[in-house]
Amino acid sequence: MAHNNQEIEIKIPVNEQTFAKVKEKLIGIAKFVKITKQKDEYFTPVHRNFVEPEYPFEWLSIRERGNKYILNYKHFYPENVETATHCDELESEISNPQSLQKLLFALNIKNLVTVEKERETYLYNDEFEIALDKVNELGHFIEIETIKDFGSVELAREKLFNFAKSLDIDTSNPDKRGYPYLLLEKKSSLKKE
Repeated sequence: MAHNNQEIEIKIPVNEQTFAKVKEKLIGIAKFVKITKQKDEYFTPVHRNFVEPEYPFEWLSIRERGNKYILNYKHFYPENVETATHCDELESEISNPQSLQKLLFALNIKNLVTVEKERETYLYNDEFEIALDKVNELGHFIEIETIKDFGSVELAREKLFNFAKSLDIDTSNPDKRGYPYLLLEKKSSLKKE
């Protein structure tokens, strides 16, 4: 959920025990929103492969959310760095995902990977959206995103990390590349570092 087309979030891989403990804490302090099954198909132009840079900074996907389909584009900043601070997120709901896929293929935009997950969502004090994700083939993750304008990217990231620490989440090893990259890497479609 981008705020003014800008997304500021952190995503942290956790073990099942930490996942359960954080969920228990959230039940006591945050508002439960919903549990959803989500499917995201990622694409890349052949002429400008999004996963070619060492640190990919663009993603294009068709998101399936129940009976709703969304075309989503993310551009992370700064570009070509290991740790992005935020991204532009542009979305448009689509009524016919099959036709859009045909259009993408006609434009020489190929399918990269499909990410499937179960997401449990909570809201905390109109400041953060917390997602507890069980990602097929990758495991458990906790994603915390700002839903309030904190005035700057730097301050928002500081607030995100402080909130994560208040939930007893070890923030020393956040995911820096995203589910599509991790899945491609696991399936050996990318070179290991």
